[in-house]
Amino acid sequence: MLNPVKTLMSDDDSSNSVSVISDEITISGTVSSSGNLVVNGNVEGDITCESLKIGQTGNVNGTVKAEFCFLAGKLEGKLTARQVSISSTGDLNGRLSYGKLEVENGANIALKLRKTKQLSENLSIENTSSEEEQ
Repeated sequence: MLNPVKTLMSDDDSSNSVSVISDEITISGTVSSSGNLVVNGNVEGDITCESLKIGQTGNVNGTVKAEFCFLAGKLEGKLTARQVSISSTGDLNGRLSYGKLEVENGANIALKLRKTKQLSENLSIENTSSEEEQ
C-alpha cells in the first residue's frame, strides 16, 4: 500500500503545505489546494489538489482531481488521479479514472473503472476526454 504520510509529506520540498479538514468540519462548495489535503470531516462538492488523503472519518461527495489519492474513508462521485490507494476501510462509489490502482482486501468499491494511459505516464487531469475505456 502507499504510505499516505510519505505521499503527503515530500522529503525534498518543505514548502509543500498540508491542509486538514478535521472531523468536526463540513464544507459545501469547491475546495482547491496547490498542496496536500487531508479530509477527516465532510466535503459536499469538488476537490482539486496535489495529494489527497481521505481519513477513516472523512466523507466526500463530489468530483475529486488529484495526482495522488489515499482513501480510508468514504468517497461518492468521480475520482481522477494518477495514483490511487484504497485501504480496507475505504468506501468508493462512482467513477474512477486512474493510472495506478491499489486496493486493500476489505475495501468497499462500487464503480466504473477507467485505466488511462495519460494518467499512467503523466498527470493530465484537465484533458481526459480521449481516454480508452477498459
